[in-house]
This record gives sequence, structure tokens and C-alpha cells, in this order.
Amino acid sequence: SLYDVLRVERDASPTEIKSAYRSLAKLYHPDASVRRSPEIDGDVGGGDFILIRNAYETLSDPSARATYDMTLAAAQSGRLRRCPVPLSRSRSPVFYATRRWETDQCW
Repeated sequence: SLYDVLRVERDASPTEIKSAYRSLAKLYHPDASVRRSPEIDGDVGGGDFILIRNAYETLSDPSARATYDMTLAAAQSGRLRRCPVPLSRSRSPVFYATRRWETDQCW
């Protein structure tokens, strides 16, 4: 999760998120003058600064963080499905739950 990337708890305050981002940016930024050691690079996937930056952008914006928290909670509870579920139990097997008239149009 993005919280694991920044190494903070889910209930972290915006100040804690900013502090965690800045400390990781000092270590993983490509222009940082500090030499990276193998034990530092291994934890975040090779020191991927872009991943850290994207996590910070999402978690620092209150509306984006709320949306992320809802999708994370839905994924953990099993309500979020990656593939369309056929409605064949109650209707024709041709239709899928994620398909709608608006999305099928080729305007």
C-alpha cells in the first residue's frame, strides 16, 4: 500500500506524512548527494523515487487520500473485483455487471 511505501500508519497525520516523505526523499532522490547502500535500497524496491513521490501526492491530498482509503478498504473486504462478474445467476449470461449502455457506445 502507499502507507507502506512511506512507512507510516494508516491514521498518520499530514505532518507525519510530509516528514516521512522528506526523509525518504533525502535518501532516494536521484540527485541526492548521499551514497545509497544496499540495505537502504532493498526496502522500497530499489530506491524508486517515483513510487515514493506518487504515494506522497496521493496521501497529501485529503480527497485523494479519502478515495484511496475507500478503495483500500473495499479491496481488503473483498468487495472490489478485478474482472467483470456475469449476471447469469439472475439474467442472461451475455450481460456483465460492469457494462452499461453508455460505455458500449462508439461515438
